[in-house]
Amino acid sequence: MPRFRERKAQNRPMRSGKKAVWTGWCILPVCFCFLGLPSFAEEGPSVWIDVNLYAAAVPSGARAVMVGDRGKIFLSADGAGTWRSIESGTKSALVAVSFPDERHGWAAGQQGVILHTTNGGQAWEPQESGVEAYLLDIDFLDSLHGFAAGENSTIVATSDGGRTWENVSLGLSLDLEEGVNLFAVVVLEAGQACVAGDGGRIFTTRDGGRSWSESKSPLHDEETMDGRVLYSMVYDSGALYAVGIDGAFVVSTDQGRTWSERNTGFPGPELYGIDMVDGTGLAVGPGGHILRTSDAGSTWRVVEVPDGITRFWLSGIALRRPPPGDIRGLVVGEEGTFGRIENGFLRW
Repeated sequence: MPRFRERKAQNRPMRSGKKAVWTGWCILPVCFCFLGLPSFAEEGPSVWIDVNLYAAAVPSGARAVMVGDRGKIFLSADGAGTWRSIESGTKSALVAVSFPDERHGWAAGQQGVILHTTNGGQAWEPQESGVEAYLLDIDFLDSLHGFAAGENSTIVATSDGGRTWENVSLGLSLDLEEGVNLFAVVVLEAGQACVAGDGGRIFTTRDGGRSWSESKSPLHDEETMDGRVLYSMVYDSGALYAVGIDGAFVVSTDQGRTWSERNTGFPGPELYGIDMVDGTGLAVGPGGHILRTSDAGSTWRVVEVPDGITRFWLSGIALRRPPPGDIRGLVVGEEGTFGRIENGFLRW
């Protein structure tokens, strides 16, 4: 099977999606219903979820959003118990979603597509990104400030909620020998962001993207210009965490200036997604692979999943601390696979 992000490049594969607030001290596997098969749910019209799901967000305790192939968006208003399909207006794959608050959200993907909602995901409108490159990740600090990043060093930024997007691609400020596919972006503060991708390369900006600096990455060899790809990144409690190929896991405690590699205790496989809240987090990958940490990545353990789930890759995680009894998070992946985290249990 080709690497996950390469597959996204071909047909290609929140604060509440990547930087939410979630606690839970015991994530246990439960074979709840779907066993990784395409999911049938009913909320008004029946919904058959049979597309690859790449990303998720939990805007509120009850509301959840999943995005995937063919421009599909699915919305739940009851803690991921039932789902309905939402018209996106595009057939392009959507591979990233970010909700900085309960109302405002953005999704991004193929052909430079960016969509925006102001009502918690019930309706979406296109925004003009100004680029046609595949946008592989998007992140918003608040309802105004956001960045999206993608293939061939492409980065766009907004400070007005996406009414206008500015092309701030790496090549405009750095003399790169070749383009870098950027799979992960995190907004740290207004105008301050970090991106990562091919070869384990990591870049930061502190002026809204007008200039970029490359950080020294423990995964990147400057002589050979080769390294291990980073696929996903999250900012939690003042630290940045990123994961990638061969189980790579790196951490920065100074807003992306310097990085150190840490050992998860598991040599592989790839890790496609990570989310962490107050030092408790999950990382996911192919074969239904899930790792869990409760000490900010110092130690990890494998989360057992039902046999049916091991047939599918997992790519998206959304964690959030809601009022008691509400949804705590989502894990999404191949062919409509999804699991909800509720009351400390991961239910499929």
